[in-house]
Amino acid sequence: MTGQKIQLAGSYRAEPPGATYVGEVDPDERIVVTIYLKRRTPDAFQPGSAGDLARLAKPITRHALAVQRRRTHGRAAARIRKLAAQYRVTVLEIDLSQRTVTLEATARLLSEVLGATLRVYDDGRCRFRARVGALVVPKDIAPWTRAILGFDQRPVSRPPERLRALAGAGAGAGLWPTDVAARYGIPLDRDVSKVCVGIIALGGGYLATDLAQALTAMGRDPPEVVDKAVTTMAGAAAAPGIGNQFGGGTMSDEEIALDLQILAGLLPKARIVVYFAGNTIQSLVGAINHAIFDDANRPQVLSVSWGSAEMFWSSSARDAMQAVLADAQRLKVTVLFAAGDELATGGLDDGKAHVWFPASSPYVLSCGGTQPAAGDADATLNGEIVWNDGVSGTGGGISDVFPVPAYQSALALPASVNDGAVRRGVPDVAAAAAATPGYRIVLNGAVLIKDGTSAVAPLWAGLIAIANAARDAPLGFVNSTLYANQALFSSIEQGNNRVRGKGYDAGRGWSACTGLGVPKGADLVAALAATPVA
Repeated sequence: MTGQKIQLAGSYRAEPPGATYVGEVDPDERIVVTIYLKRRTPDAFQPGSAGDLARLAKPITRHALAVQRRRTHGRAAARIRKLAAQYRVTVLEIDLSQRTVTLEATARLLSEVLGATLRVYDDGRCRFRARVGALVVPKDIAPWTRAILGFDQRPVSRPPERLRALAGAGAGAGLWPTDVAARYGIPLDRDVSKVCVGIIALGGGYLATDLAQALTAMGRDPPEVVDKAVTTMAGAAAAPGIGNQFGGGTMSDEEIALDLQILAGLLPKARIVVYFAGNTIQSLVGAINHAIFDDANRPQVLSVSWGSAEMFWSSSARDAMQAVLADAQRLKVTVLFAAGDELATGGLDDGKAHVWFPASSPYVLSCGGTQPAAGDADATLNGEIVWNDGVSGTGGGISDVFPVPAYQSALALPASVNDGAVRRGVPDVAAAAAATPGYRIVLNGAVLIKDGTSAVAPLWAGLIAIANAARDAPLGFVNSTLYANQALFSSIEQGNNRVRGKGYDAGRGWSACTGLGVPKGADLVAALAATPVA
């Protein structure tokens, strides 16, 4: 890509912390990168501001958005195609609806063209390619380039394994997902057969026999489950093992089993689409983008149990995800993210608090976790407190990146324990996440107990899907409506998510541990079902 080059704003990446440098990348390795496009003019509003949310709420169809994007982004894509031809870089795909151009070439060539410094690292669990430093882009395409993803393949996250076996018949350990939903009053008798919900799965797979066994135990009719592999256009050679690849009970298998069995239990006869992708930022952004524009299935709700601390996202990568989530809001797709299971520090040991992204995005519903209060021997979920078992617990806090969104402007948000500033508060909502009682799931034929905020996201996704089933149009972005109806929640007033004193406390109303609180299920579903179409 010829001519003058300039640094791509926000593209700097540090070395992966805690990983050991192994060596340089094979210069002949084939690499696929995705260029995310933007308009030349910057956005007029801060993300999550009243003006921004109003802009994104304007009705538009997928077709109309595609027509608009061909007009606004076609010239940029044509410039990239021309420059790619000059450098003999292969253009695999141009998708103007999703504002992406996918390129493939050798590591040597792409590094020369885009200034990438590529190295191989080992974090003790796997080896991966990482990009270090900033990227450069030709001046001819710089004004339209939002982000370039794909050079860096460091994993998005690896939550600690906390799966435990059911302690024998009649031990009383764990609740089936339908039992948890019933404790919150979430109605389970509604016709949800016309609803479609998506799950983002970064690796792993599931067994249909496990799902059938869990649904039989819950006494529920099965949904229609659709598997969708989301890969780069390079195909299987560039993305081996993408799809329903059950690994015999890996951590990724656990996540899918939990998400799928919760949603299937709450949504009999609905359609559930599992979007399989690799465990990288490029794959996560791409999978959500694909799901939002999936015109065959048109999911109304997306449940995502993956993320990492904000600091692990370059600002350009974060901007690419934000653009995708903004499109979800435009197209009336509700996106929910787990807030993380590593308390206020996000699993880091740098003396600071860290919220997870994309859970901290003002465009998503962020889900935190609770546990029954001490002395609740039968784990009835009465008297819940913040989930914090001393090692694991709910993420939450104040974003280091995003300003206070309009829907939180009336709250008395706490100041960040990092710098004293007030910004976007995380999470928005909560539900049971602790190992007591825990969620019963079936994994590889065995009944096991699973915990985590990765259970809360699909539980809330199911609640929203039940409300959608009673509506003429999907809810889409729900945060503003939820914050305007705080009486439909039971706030969590005891506990904290502190690590060695660093973190936040619960209290009356919203908190940086459990958000607005847990749902008053039937009342909340009724209110959401009656919410006027925007």
